[in-house]
Amino acid sequence: MMNYPQFKFRYLHVLVICFLFVCLQVIANGRAEVDAFIQQTDVKTYDCPETDAINDIEQFLQLPGINQLQKQQLIVKKTHWQICQGKHDDAKEQLLELISAENAQQSHEYFAEATYQLGFINDVQESPERCEWYQKAFSLAQNKFTDVSLSAQLGLITMCEAQNDEGIKLGKMYELVEQYSSSDDLAALAHIHNNIGLLYAELGQHALAAEQYQKSYELGLQTYTSSNLLATLISVISSNMASGDFDQAAKTIEEFKKVNESVNTPISNVWLHLSEAGYHYRTGNMEQLSRSLAKWKVYSSEINSQIYTGLFRWYSAVLCLANEDRQCLIAFLDEEDKASSGYKAFINRNKDYSKFKVDVYLMLGDFENAELAFNQFAELMLAKFMQQQVSGKVLGVANLHSQISTLESNLQATEADRKRSIILVSAVSLSLLAILLYWLRRRYVSGQSYDSVTQLLNAKTALNEIRRVPSPSRGRTNALALFDLGNFRDVNRQLGATKSDTALNQIASTLSQVTRDRDIVGRFAPEQFIVCLTDIEEDSAKSFFERMQFALENTILGDEENQNVSIRSSMSIYVSTGTFDDLDDILDDMQLSLNLGSEQQVAH
Repeated sequence: MMNYPQFKFRYLHVLVICFLFVCLQVIANGRAEVDAFIQQTDVKTYDCPETDAINDIEQFLQLPGINQLQKQQLIVKKTHWQICQGKHDDAKEQLLELISAENAQQSHEYFAEATYQLGFINDVQESPERCEWYQKAFSLAQNKFTDVSLSAQLGLITMCEAQNDEGIKLGKMYELVEQYSSSDDLAALAHIHNNIGLLYAELGQHALAAEQYQKSYELGLQTYTSSNLLATLISVISSNMASGDFDQAAKTIEEFKKVNESVNTPISNVWLHLSEAGYHYRTGNMEQLSRSLAKWKVYSSEINSQIYTGLFRWYSAVLCLANEDRQCLIAFLDEEDKASSGYKAFINRNKDYSKFKVDVYLMLGDFENAELAFNQFAELMLAKFMQQQVSGKVLGVANLHSQISTLESNLQATEADRKRSIILVSAVSLSLLAILLYWLRRRYVSGQSYDSVTQLLNAKTALNEIRRVPSPSRGRTNALALFDLGNFRDVNRQLGATKSDTALNQIASTLSQVTRDRDIVGRFAPEQFIVCLTDIEEDSAKSFFERMQFALENTILGDEENQNVSIRSSMSIYVSTGTFDDLDDILDDMQLSLNLGSEQQVAH
């Protein structure tokens, strides 16, 4: 006879075991699903997760049985999404808790990425702590996690290497472009070009910055998704407006609108209406500014950024000034006093904001503070002017820019060249003798093409090369300048006739150092030099020539003999959207300009 109670006990025991087995299987399947999700949704530090990624992340975080490492990885994905949505304070709080946890795994990729994210957030908030976080992230990621390492390195170069001048920083950027040029990582190249743009913008070279941001955007179109697709385009718009190119800014805003139709996130809409508001403010359209602010306000509550909140407050106050609303302006000034130090550090570098505060105080009749604000504005403008002058002399902006542009233009041909390498090796081997003979002949001919004193092109050769310059690209120009050393005879008398060749060599060296490889530089006459810049923006050409004249007039001759003689020069410029077929007539006009004593006359 069966013992019923004992059978019942055994039956329950079997049920418990089966239940535990099923639970363990569910947990194991859940963990495997989380691992698959983490791997499939891996996003580099310089891109953004999909807009709806947060829903999946939150669901997986609620799953029972996920292990600690999976939870940490999911949290970093969540903070990455929050950063891309402009929710910096929310992300910062979770990241600080994550990396300070006792069970944090500092050797793991999530920890290095979390550390970099803290550097980025502090960077956005203008906090000096960014450099400490960037350095930690770079140390954790170097030779292990490529994207984190690159992002941290770029942050250090751009924001933290105060001991290095701009030339060294740009040189490091160029090395990174060269390093990544042979890879297929277009997102990394876009990231590097964006940081080059940041450096140019810091130097006040906004036209050059816009070019780098545009490159970053075009590369990003092939690889970026979500709001990051538009991150560099907003920088293009800002640089367009900073350089005074409002027509191009309007076109870029229209491009932004088209792309944003598919992105359409709170942060991308804030960027759109921010750029519109900035454009309408600077072009004096108060009615359109009011409309842009109304659209911006719809999304502002979803973005907890002190910077964007402050910018909205400023542009709103612009309307108050236009309407002579004194109470509104008083409230604005009170809010500005309460603003965070990070926002103040950011906004006080903006010349338009500084000028606006002068206008506000004048409207309120507060002449004492108006004078203080004006002095701050004057100091800011003087600092920007001096920075531009120093950048032109020290860092060789145009030369490095040319190298970077040349390298970028060759990237597309890299893969094709690699496939043809075997055929090319054979062809080169058969052609070596012919090339050698050709080189020897060219060397002989080139010996007849240079000025014997300065080793620059002589007048005949320089003019022949200028005549062969092709028409520039659309929207760009070819530019010509004559530099006349007005006091060179006095220099000869002070230094002595025997030192004149040494002085000319020093002047030629100065011109060679501040020009690009593709530019044409020659000795046009005993006391005149000619320079041709090819395929360049008109504004860039003019500022380039001004920097050249500045460098020329800061060339000290006779320094070894403690005579310290300076050059005085005059300059005539001609800018063309075509070729120099009528070069003789052009030179006659430029000589006439110099003879009439005009130092800077631009002919079209």
